[in-house]
Amino acid sequence: MTKKAESTLVEIFWRRAEQTPERTAIMFKQDGSYQNMNWKTHAEKTAQFQRALMACGVESQHKIGIMSQNRPEWTWADLAILSCGAVTVPIYPTLNSEEASFQIDHSDLTGIFVENEKQLAKILESCEIPHKSLKFIAMFEGDCLEKPNEILIYTAFDFPNLGKGKIDDEALLKRREAVSENDLASIVYTSGTTGVPKGAMLLHRNIYAVLKDLCDLCKFNDNDIAFSFLPFSHVYERVGGQFLSIFQGIPLAYAESMETVPVNLAEVRPTVLNAVPRFYEKAYQRVQSQIRHLPAAQQTFTRWAIGIGMRATRQKLKGKVAPDILDRIYKTELRIADKLVFSKIRERFGGKLRMMTSGAAPLANEVHIFFEAIGMQIIEGYGLTETCAPLACNTLEDNKFHTVGKALPSCEVKLGKDNELLVRGANVFAGYYKNDEATKEAFDLDGFFKTGDIAEIDDQGYIRITDRKKDIIITSGGKHVAPQLIENLFKGDPLISHVVVYGDRRKFITALISLNQEGVKSFCDKNGIRFTNIEEAIELEKIKAEIDKTVQAKNGKLASFERIKHYCILKEEFSVENNELTPTMKVKRKVVIEKHKDLLDNLYEKDDLQAQKT
Repeated sequence: MTKKAESTLVEIFWRRAEQTPERTAIMFKQDGSYQNMNWKTHAEKTAQFQRALMACGVESQHKIGIMSQNRPEWTWADLAILSCGAVTVPIYPTLNSEEASFQIDHSDLTGIFVENEKQLAKILESCEIPHKSLKFIAMFEGDCLEKPNEILIYTAFDFPNLGKGKIDDEALLKRREAVSENDLASIVYTSGTTGVPKGAMLLHRNIYAVLKDLCDLCKFNDNDIAFSFLPFSHVYERVGGQFLSIFQGIPLAYAESMETVPVNLAEVRPTVLNAVPRFYEKAYQRVQSQIRHLPAAQQTFTRWAIGIGMRATRQKLKGKVAPDILDRIYKTELRIADKLVFSKIRERFGGKLRMMTSGAAPLANEVHIFFEAIGMQIIEGYGLTETCAPLACNTLEDNKFHTVGKALPSCEVKLGKDNELLVRGANVFAGYYKNDEATKEAFDLDGFFKTGDIAEIDDQGYIRITDRKKDIIITSGGKHVAPQLIENLFKGDPLISHVVVYGDRRKFITALISLNQEGVKSFCDKNGIRFTNIEEAIELEKIKAEIDKTVQAKNGKLASFERIKHYCILKEEFSVENNELTPTMKVKRKVVIEKHKDLLDNLYEKDDLQAQKT
């Protein structure tokens, strides 16, 4: 590679393949078991895809989409697009036809990779209004029986062989060497909780800056294996999973699906994992549910072990007692707890996880302490699509709870008006695609990107995110209420899945509560109640009483004006399919509130409704 390309994703991948050709690059499930593929074969597959793209007429800076769940082909397509000097546009496979069509047209796609017939159908459904620039579609699997005249469609059998005998190795290399660090690498549409998606333009050097910082901060070793189940369509996993594993040269194992993650963890036995808080919360709830089904004596012992671990962890975090003294105090108990309880829980995650990251939303403190107590360390980080994901993170050696860590070395952060977190650095995006007005609004006069998050920065540089600026509630009495502060109190509760707080311009705070089906079923089993479904369960007096007990307990931790006065229990959980959650499991607050506006209105007095209207 030429010197000018040293800071590109293209150079990173091909240099890795050249330096360690026989080492394992990726792991994927095939014929019932995980298969290893080395860097040499991984590179050959990528070259095959690059050759085919060039045969399709893909030129430098053409936009090529990928709409698929994670799989090896996703990575080969991504690396091949970049190796052509083109631009990858990830599109969430959970989007409906209309949403996908908007991103296809807005990003001016020349071609797109789709996973199967289901994803293909979304594009063909919208072909009544032809996509102005789309020339071809390549499928990872399946077939297309009815092919439209205006778009070329290639199956998984056709596409890889398109460039055979047409594009030689010299042409491939020449294209790779032409890629510059200042070239556009990707347009990633914000999954945002409100409004029309904006296409964040990420340059090669933006992503490279994050990768270099993470590798300097997080100490990886030759025995590490990364496990990937979050969508590559989101910058968090694509940068922190796919690209970071290439940069560091560690194997990346693909989960078969979200549903098979627990099984796949036991099969792969990874050491590194990226996840969102909801993953850890559900795992914690599952452990608590399983404990409740143990025989009485075993249940008592397990609760004692976890109690000892969490008590020791809390005292350690408070820092009032020296760690070596704590070790001596709890040494015998923790040794027994670890051998008989903690090790068995760790084994369910594969038994080797030494570093788990959490991002995209705040992690509940109770959940965090639980995992720390059983010997599974979670480090929280923070970032946005516009900052190539992490702009700050904790480390294994320097992990401060209740914070997202310190800013990465290549970032400069400060607090702006209303304590909004501002960031400037090599990782910050180049602007929004075809949206100069939004780009201008995103930066202040000194070139700092406005994150939209309210934060605190302590004297050691640790950052604490307190809420989204646009989500702050101002009651009719003028009190400022941070909804995330309240909602986070309920995370990890066995019965509750999500809480959405409401009350802007109202006299008091109300909330929508969705229940965790697994937790409710477990509660019913324990209390001798026949469980059929959530819709019927929410009408049961014991369930209502338990939820109310939880709400009142959380209210006791809040100021009077922050307390939930009334609430409504919903008949079903929020989901991505119903457009209530983003693909990273964040609640789309505006969508949820609008959908349940009548329920919320009924929680208020008529005079309060009238005041809100005027």
